Amino acid sequence: MYFLYLDEFGHSGIWDPASVEHNHHPLFGLAGFVVRGDRARELDRAYLALKMNFFRFEIKADVARGKRPERFEWKALKNRRDLRFTVAVIDLVRRLGGHVFAEGKEKPVGAAGSQDALYGSITQRVLVSYERYLRNAGGRERGTGLIVIDRRSEASDLSLLGSAQSYLFSTSGPIVFERIMETPLLVRSDWYHGIQAADTIARAVGLTYRFRSLNEPKHAKAAAVLGPVISAAAWTNERHTSVRMRFERGRSATPGPRRSVPDHLPNPVIKATDVDKLK
Repeated sequence: MYFLYLDEFGHSGIWDPASVEHNHHPLFGLAGFVVRGDRARELDRAYLALKMNFFRFEIKADVARGKRPERFEWKALKNRRDLRFTVAVIDLVRRLGGHVFAEGKEKPVGAAGSQDALYGSITQRVLVSYERYLRNAGGRERGTGLIVIDRRSEASDLSLLGSAQSYLFSTSGPIVFERIMETPLLVRSDWYHGIQAADTIARAVGLTYRFRSLNEPKHAKAAAVLGPVISAAAWTNERHTSVRMRFERGRSATPGPRRSVPDHLPNPVIKATDVDKLK
């Protein structure tokens, strides 16, 4: 049995780089990691140990205010410490036999639409991708799984659950679901280390692909480190990958040179110098 932990990255609203109100993020999607159930407890404890190591002063201050260290969440990717922590989390997933998982898309410039509909469509693509993962990577005996997603508002969660459930039990979709056990579970991130780790990975995916979309110099160094690390932790075979991103083609409104970007990251060899730069 497998667990897929996911959190959102990017922004589900309108994307317009020329607008102060709508220049949040060109992408939206869900990302995190998948791990076998018999390694989930080990990951839970190891993630807590990483938090205690990297953010001991912040956690100590929280404990002094009566908050348990398990509920501490770090939601930034701004400096070398944040980058080192992110690499350590992805490396933890790899060491436990897990894989980075991501499904997202680049939004058309200026296109308005329902945020719930966008979230629902991404979730439906996650269901298909996860079903394929379970059939291929999970094998015949262990290839069943659950999905755990960070919750949002009550109304948005109900919309997402309705969309996911109807799709999961539909007989007219692109695939018949045999391995996903039930509708995704929506939980609060402060209570679950799996979701906290997914949030860390989703932030890394969002930054890496934002750079690949916009070519912003300020994100170049971080993306150069995170890209190969994410790639190496992704699962791939000759037909499928666990990290998928769809980009708009021929878009002229993007500032900076437009580059041809693959829909998923390849699997390069990670050099020791890539990680040594963070030390």
